[in-house]
Amino acid sequence: MRRIASRIAITLALVLSAVSASAQSFPERQVRLIVPFMAGSSLDKLARHVAERLGEQLKGPVVVENITGAGGVVGVQALLNAPRDGHTLLIGTMGVLAINPHVYKQLPYDPLKDFAVVGGVTRTTNVVAVRPGLPVRNMAELIARAKANPGKISYGSAGLGSSSHLAGAMLASMAGIEMTHVPYRGSAAAQVDLLGDRIDMLIDAAGNYMSLSAEGKIRVLASTSRSRFPKMPEWPSVHDAGVPGYELTIWNAIMAPAGTPPARLEALRKAMQVVTTNPSFSAAVAPDEPLQMSVDEIDRYVRAEHARWGRIVKESGAAVSQ
Repeated sequence: MRRIASRIAITLALVLSAVSASAQSFPERQVRLIVPFMAGSSLDKLARHVAERLGEQLKGPVVVENITGAGGVVGVQALLNAPRDGHTLLIGTMGVLAINPHVYKQLPYDPLKDFAVVGGVTRTTNVVAVRPGLPVRNMAELIARAKANPGKISYGSAGLGSSSHLAGAMLASMAGIEMTHVPYRGSAAAQVDLLGDRIDMLIDAAGNYMSLSAEGKIRVLASTSRSRFPKMPEWPSVHDAGVPGYELTIWNAIMAPAGTPPARLEALRKAMQVVTTNPSFSAAVAPDEPLQMSVDEIDRYVRAEHARWGRIVKESGAAVSQ
């Protein structure tokens, strides 16, 4: 009996030693952080900042890799096809995790089963921005113009199924107007055409338009949060400006594939927590705010957003054919 107990103790000690050694040797090579949208976008810039700071904590390089296509689906597939050893991560957006399951007829991943949360990154509001040549000064004038000219107002997006696509579709549905959707391969490309008077409107991250608005290069009609955006209180919310109930807050989080070894996942989570709780991170990502939630809280948040966007997509009628 004592021999059996001794063997069990030795085996357990060896297992724990192996787990500890695995955690201590991680990362064994560079860590990839997949950005499922194009380089130059606000998400890409944020990911590069996170990668640099995360690398400092892991004491190894974290490199950003842009893998674009199908509203983020191609990037997710790259993550799930990679070895599940903690060396490949994804910056998952609201679109990828909460919207795509409801707008794509066939999605090659399950956002509620295929990922393990590493940590939250940021949360922010969007704004309704219009081209400088469009003769509207507020949401009421935009809606009136769209009603008088069905389908003539065009709005850009970061791609089919992206949050900016759904934001425009939701606005059209709730305001009772018809607009034409123009998808791009990322919000940066859409912004270029907005500045060039080639599309009429874009609903995008507020931080991308503060200076452009101040310089008169773009006109912001409203923010998409329920209350006014604290950094720019002169912007009314869409809710207060004529579309009651309209609300959109965008967020993102770092995800590993489900099945990542627990010890490595824990190492990543601890490193990410140090990154996002550092006061300098808040300053660096402003006007966005760090999404400082526990892993369990983020998991519940993703599930709640998944359900919420399911209702929104159904009501708006937005969908893609894939």
